[in-house]
Amino acid sequence: MGIRTVLQKKFQNLFVAIVLSETECVLRCKVLKDGAIQKTFTKTFTLSSPLEALDKALENYLISLQDEYQFVYMAFLLSSLGQGAIEGSGNASFTKHNVDLQNVHHVTMFNQWSAYASYIEIKWAKNFFSEVGLDLIYSPFVLLSDFVVSQKLKSKSTCYILNCQDFFILAIFEEKKLHFGAFFKTQSDISFTHNNDSNDWENEQEEEDIVTLAEMPEITDTEEEQDTHDHEGIEELSEFGELGDLEDIDDLRSTDSFADIDDKAIVHFKKMEDVKEEDMSLELYGRDLLVYKYLKSSLEEYYHNPLYVSEFIDEIIIFDGYEISSDLIHQLEDELMMDVEIHKVDIADRVCDIAIKEVFK
Repeated sequence: MGIRTVLQKKFQNLFVAIVLSETECVLRCKVLKDGAIQKTFTKTFTLSSPLEALDKALENYLISLQDEYQFVYMAFLLSSLGQGAIEGSGNASFTKHNVDLQNVHHVTMFNQWSAYASYIEIKWAKNFFSEVGLDLIYSPFVLLSDFVVSQKLKSKSTCYILNCQDFFILAIFEEKKLHFGAFFKTQSDISFTHNNDSNDWENEQEEEDIVTLAEMPEITDTEEEQDTHDHEGIEELSEFGELGDLEDIDDLRSTDSFADIDDKAIVHFKKMEDVKEEDMSLELYGRDLLVYKYLKSSLEEYYHNPLYVSEFIDEIIIFDGYEISSDLIHQLEDELMMDVEIHKVDIADRVCDIAIKEVFK
């Protein structure tokens, strides 16, 4: 650890994990000083599709954090297509799996396997957060590996799933060695608009590591922009007619009582809640079908493709950062004849912890 790092630990260091989905952005923030977490807080922003640019309120909040703390690290979980994981790390390994090494950046894990992402996806993430800057970009396969290692390692080939809101990844590990990896989206890509107006991403020069620390941007004092809303003036009463044109008080009394109105409103809202719950159940059911379909096809690929030296898989361990229904669990157990183990996890919190270890390792 360098002298700069030792001195830096004496000051407050803010780590911000950014987990972006179609409908929201979750920020998990941790303040570190003298090797101890002094403060942890979470901020969630609701987003509207399609995400053509960084939400202004989110951008202003991140900038305000950079103004408040002397050392700030922005860590982003890459959740777009164009990434994966393969066994091995050399040129021959990427050629074997038909991955063009010239168009992807990769990191080697435990000197045994590689996580990779295309320069296009990395460039998109940097452009999307260009106003605040990203210091670290993480592959979800690195995140899954951290969850796997934190458990008791399996000496037999085991299927692991990291379930996130808009995607899930699947990997088959034997202890720390990866045999198979796949990335799947569970929502349409139209919600994320990749803008390549003036950039030829196909010819991008080599980017920083997927798990890396970039130069911190110079911090300047900026004022937060405040949204102003124009309020229309109050209309004159004459525009609504004379008071005599209004209904008589007795006529009003002849209508349903307030109690009746309240009862009807409660019934109405109850029905609306039921509709929302039904929609959510249908959405989760459709998502579960998609997860099952992708999982089954991945196992078939693993078993039948000569690229992989396959072994029979009888156990699935799911690190669930979103929601897994009991129906899907039963389907995996009954139709695939597999033992299923579920661990509820906090995705943003783990990204933040990995970033801290990366900076102060």
